[in-house]
Amino acid sequence: MDLHARRRAALLLAGLAAILGVAAWGLAWYGAMTSRDLRAQAIAIAAGQPFCMQVARDASDRKGQVYVPVRTADDTSGLHLAGRDAHHHAVLVVGDDAEPLTFHWSRVKHRFVEGTYGPFPIVCQPSRRYFDDAGKIPLDATYRFSLMGRRFAIPRVYRPRAQWPGSIEAEAPNFQPTGAACTQPFCATVYAAFEYDGKPFGMSREVPAQLVEEGGALRGLFRLESRGAHDLRYVQVDGHGNRIGEVFCVRDCLHRFSRNGMTFSFRHASRDLPAWRTMQDRVVALHTRFEQAGASGGKHGPRAE
Repeated sequence: MDLHARRRAALLLAGLAAILGVAAWGLAWYGAMTSRDLRAQAIAIAAGQPFCMQVARDASDRKGQVYVPVRTADDTSGLHLAGRDAHHHAVLVVGDDAEPLTFHWSRVKHRFVEGTYGPFPIVCQPSRRYFDDAGKIPLDATYRFSLMGRRFAIPRVYRPRAQWPGSIEAEAPNFQPTGAACTQPFCATVYAAFEYDGKPFGMSREVPAQLVEEGGALRGLFRLESRGAHDLRYVQVDGHGNRIGEVFCVRDCLHRFSRNGMTFSFRHASRDLPAWRTMQDRVVALHTRFEQAGASGGKHGPRAE
């Protein structure tokens, strides 16, 4: 390579380095300015009331996103605001736990807009000086959040996950549906979802005509038409003829039931089916241990840009 070619290559490299440097500076500036504006707007909107903020992050198991509380300025950098699907980039919660106002950050408008996808879990703890206090709040062994006007505290070892639109998943390591030994992982996973307008989550209210009630330990369950030799299908019906539970068994059983405004879902071994009432009571008791006294909620409005 002659001298002129080397000079041209050097100039090209120098130009490329300058462009990359300017781009990096621009991104850093954008991230910092977004964080500054977001925080300033949050303080102005709160106007002395308790407030807190949470942002969307990819879940550790890569199954969608979850909300996490803002703790540092880096959490609100414009480079890290990446909410998608039903999760906003950032959510501002203003007011006390009884009925907070919620706002979402709009990239298009570069400001907070009142209203959020709802219902969603509130995982941050409001305070009048939230940005000063957030970094001092210890990350303990309990996952605390508010959802649909109710507070919950679940040990993190249960790998809890609160999700839009109002569902909770937990893997209670020592939970046994019947109290008897069950070594299968599915026995420890319990789902709970809030119901809307009295409709069970993921379960039809309708029941087929001409049901025949089972006898003995299965009394209260009605057998549906089987789809195979090892396929057992049952429904649970209330006094008004509405479906309030269902059990589908092949190798193991998927069990759903409605109680106290929530639909619970769990799995168990097919041999434990005669203890279906006991299992439902144990699932509700486990969930009740997660719930705390008190109330919190939120006003949910427009969708995000």
